[in-house]
Amino acid sequence: MKKKINIEGMTCGHCVGRVNKALSAIDGVSEVDVNLDEKMATITMEREVSDEQFKTEIEDTGYKVVEIESV
Repeated sequence: MKKKINIEGMTCGHCVGRVNKALSAIDGVSEVDVNLDEKMATITMEREVSDEQFKTEIEDTGYKVVEIESV
């Protein structure tokens, strides 16, 4: 299972690292790829994780979730 998350507010490599760390810590997430240029994170999951949980983790880190889509 994969999801793509559009994220606003990332401006540098440090931002990418913070988002990557937050998403990687979620139980059930097996792989995270955060792309600064596209302002997007692609997440591979071992089991279903709610969109709300992704949104909460990202927004608690200081960024804004624009859209979450299943791929």
